[in-house]
Amino acid sequence: MNITRLLQHKNAYSRMLLIFIACMLPFTLMRLVLFLVYHDDFRSLGALQVLESFAVGLRFDVSMVAMVIGLPLLLMLMLPFRWAHHVYWQRLWGWFIFITLLLMLFMMAADTIYFGTVHRHVGAEIGTISSDMASMAMLAISQYGGALFLFGLAAVAGAFFWRYLTHHIPAAPSRIWLRLASILVGLLLLAILGRGGITGKPISVGEAFFSNSLGQGYLALNGAFAIARALNDIAPPPKVFMPQADAIERAHDYLAGKGTPFYDRDFPLYRQAGTGTARANKPNVVVLMLESWGAIHIDALRRQMNLPALGVTPNFDSLAQQGRLYTHFYANGQRSIQGAAAVLAGLPTLPGMPFLGEGLEQNQQSFLGELAQSQGYETIFLQSSDRGSLRFDAIAARAGFSTYLANEDIPELHAHKKAASTWGTWDHNTLQEANKRFAAAHKPFLGYVFTSTSHVPWLIPDSRWKKYTSGSDRDKALNAIYYADWALGEFIAAAKQSGYYDNTIFILLADHTSEFVENVENVPNLFHIPLLIVGPGINSGIDERVGSQFDITPTIADIGGWSTAYAGLGRSLMDNSRISERAALTVRDNVISWITGKGWLSHDLTRRVGASSDLPAKDLDEMEQNLLAVYQVTTRLQLDNQIAPPAYAVTARKR
Repeated sequence: MNITRLLQHKNAYSRMLLIFIACMLPFTLMRLVLFLVYHDDFRSLGALQVLESFAVGLRFDVSMVAMVIGLPLLLMLMLPFRWAHHVYWQRLWGWFIFITLLLMLFMMAADTIYFGTVHRHVGAEIGTISSDMASMAMLAISQYGGALFLFGLAAVAGAFFWRYLTHHIPAAPSRIWLRLASILVGLLLLAILGRGGITGKPISVGEAFFSNSLGQGYLALNGAFAIARALNDIAPPPKVFMPQADAIERAHDYLAGKGTPFYDRDFPLYRQAGTGTARANKPNVVVLMLESWGAIHIDALRRQMNLPALGVTPNFDSLAQQGRLYTHFYANGQRSIQGAAAVLAGLPTLPGMPFLGEGLEQNQQSFLGELAQSQGYETIFLQSSDRGSLRFDAIAARAGFSTYLANEDIPELHAHKKAASTWGTWDHNTLQEANKRFAAAHKPFLGYVFTSTSHVPWLIPDSRWKKYTSGSDRDKALNAIYYADWALGEFIAAAKQSGYYDNTIFILLADHTSEFVENVENVPNLFHIPLLIVGPGINSGIDERVGSQFDITPTIADIGGWSTAYAGLGRSLMDNSRISERAALTVRDNVISWITGKGWLSHDLTRRVGASSDLPAKDLDEMEQNLLAVYQVTTRLQLDNQIAPPAYAVTARKR
């Protein structure tokens, strides 16, 4: 029987089967697109592994189609009553199914684009993204207008095919009881397919990671399933891997530096920050959070990796000769809000736990701005994006910053204003306004500045900064960093002229890497960012110790001679004890990694899902236990609000 005769068949069951198959095919096609477009992410997979991922992926595809499309397909198109076979009823629900399918395909297309940025599917951060939907929509239109147009054309072409597929309306059944029985059987079958089987728990994202290869898991999972679960799943209860006392002991071993006192068994992360030796003339501190500045873009770091120069960071490279450059420094997450949580609060955004701005800030914890205020600092927060972007207006206030400025508050200094749909103002505008505020501030001051020009869509004010001309996204990103580096140089020059430079510690780091990571199979590359510390008392040179964004607050306290206690997962980078035992904890949606000087290990809280190939089993076991212990301690303390004691308890303790 050819396809035309099959489509014209009066049997409602064959029609239903064809519609189901037509809904399934795009899922496999999108998986193939993911594999081809991001082949570097899957290049370690052999042919059999790829086929296995496609086969396992069918479970997720069938689950989505069965649960989202199967119900209206079965009940509304298969109802046995004569009125349910009227052309208007059948057309209505036939097009409802098409629109639903189109929405799922749009989710998968968006997830495919997102995959190129973070090298994984959309996860728990969807809640933060959805809360900033207006900015995201403008960004999508400005950056991906062409892709949206192509998707629209494909949708129109699909609509013509769908009309052909559903044009014929089968007659109402003569035996209603048989159709009703068929519907009941169909409902049972769809329920089984939707939950992924008849035994065990319903299918979840974790089941995509059926092997010790992350690549296989990401290829098996489809974007629509990942987004739907991220939006709808209730966070699972934190896992317990060992007695809490043992977990705390391991966490203390990880955090303990020279003479570190842990104050209270009820608040096991609460301890002295820095040396505890107060300084009369405290230095100013400026933290520059540089959007998407991966270590791979910076020549001062590329030299340490034996890579050729790119020539886009001359000002950073020059400044690096005057300060301390950390060559094994890592972001604790892959999104800006995760970087902010790590720097401002010293805490990770763990699987199932709330993001900063979405609940994390409800706890008693040690925020950088609050600690600075306790030391007599004026606190100033500037960010290049819109005032409410990622809820930074509320976050800044909660974190102890008395002054907050954003895009709407920053004057334009370039001839051409950056379009409102392209994520914030130019970096030069932000940094010059920061200099103005810092120069006028009460001393000492703490400044936190978050830039944006090196964010998608990587625009530059004019051709002066067009160093790379191919027009590729990578070259656009490099040009944006080239401009951002120029703005950095202008800021440093202005700080010197304004008179506060000589008594200021400058801490330059990134929020996360860019999407142009190389060798993504080596997990540390996904988090490798620069850290440069410049200022009075800082010994210049290269520092190869492992560090992460958690370490920023205790490092500032140490350098500044702050007399304060602190609760978080960081340890001062000025602490020269137990350097070889330092580690960085990173989060990639539901996968947590532990990075040390020896190597790395990744875990999804059910099993190991990757590790350095040359590490002995003993080292891997130890790394796994440390990772799980820190996860367990942190989640438990967050849930019990025992990160830091209440302010009144701190005051009483000081007395």
